[in-house]
Amino acid sequence: MPDNYSYWLVTKLKEKVGLKTDSEIAERIDGLNQGNVAHIKAGRRHLTPEQALFIAEQCNLDIGEVLVKLDMEKAKSPAVREALGSVLKRIAGAVAAIALIAGLMTTPASDDGSLAAS
Repeated sequence: MPDNYSYWLVTKLKEKVGLKTDSEIAERIDGLNQGNVAHIKAGRRHLTPEQALFIAEQCNLDIGEVLVKLDMEKAKSPAVREALGSVLKRIAGAVAAIALIAGLMTTPASDDGSLAAS
């Protein structure tokens, strides 16, 4: 996870929609102004969950992962960060399992009999 996750999200949105300046990004996200973006860039401020959710939706990012990582960034306690990291790993594992099952369900069965018992 990037050290400054909030700014990483802002940068992802800038890239996705082709924005060049902090003032353009501030206009795009509710509740932000150019000064807020500068504070996020410097690590003195974080995105709100609502702002992070907006970016996740715009950039097709996993909303649960984004919100957990935002909480990890905001947490002051290493124990809380570690617990949130554990939650994130469980989410990633569940997503991987669902993707595997979906892939298996959409894979057509072989009709050529090549897998028949010999």
